[in-house]
Amino acid sequence: MDNKPTIHLHCSRKNGRLETTTLTHHTLPLARELAKQVLQAGDGLYTKVDICTEYGYIETIDNHTVIVAPEETPEVLLVEDNAGDALLMGQALAECRIPVHLHLARDGEQALQILGESDFKLDLIILDLNIPKVSGHSVLSLYRPKKTPVVVFTASENEADIERAFSLGADEFVHKPMDLDVYKTAVCSMIQKWAPREESGAPV
Repeated sequence: MDNKPTIHLHCSRKNGRLETTTLTHHTLPLARELAKQVLQAGDGLYTKVDICTEYGYIETIDNHTVIVAPEETPEVLLVEDNAGDALLMGQALAECRIPVHLHLARDGEQALQILGESDFKLDLIILDLNIPKVSGHSVLSLYRPKKTPVVVFTASENEADIERAFSLGADEFVHKPMDLDVYKTAVCSMIQKWAPREESGAPV
């Protein structure tokens, strides 16, 4: 019953470069949702995503297929240079109880540009430490003012990295789990803890 075909997402970038991510044990509807998440999160970086299996091409998801998230949806910035990790994040978010509008920065420089836009209101920043151009630690130190919660989500388990991230203003440090189900749970927990925009009558 678990014999789902391996699905490949071929993500075409504006500069013509192709990035391929392999999904195992995934259904086609979930692959479609992931493709839409990638296009939406990339903010124009990707032009289309071709969905294929080992049996051949299935369909193309492009920017006309993507539905814009409603206004009240939490705005989340993911700072992540690895396309596979960005896809995995999209998959986890697609299964969370709270839908989010995901923005993607592929390096620290791009993250600081987005964070410098005064009219752009973010509800959560999910930050990898090992990113090009400007490191995750440098993004933390240069990000002013620190209004938006920052969760460091990284493969590092180095105690010095953890201490430095907190000293620079990170609100939480989460190690990237290897297990897919644990990964999804970790991502959904972050969203539920830091990014809900639900009406809350509860006293603060």
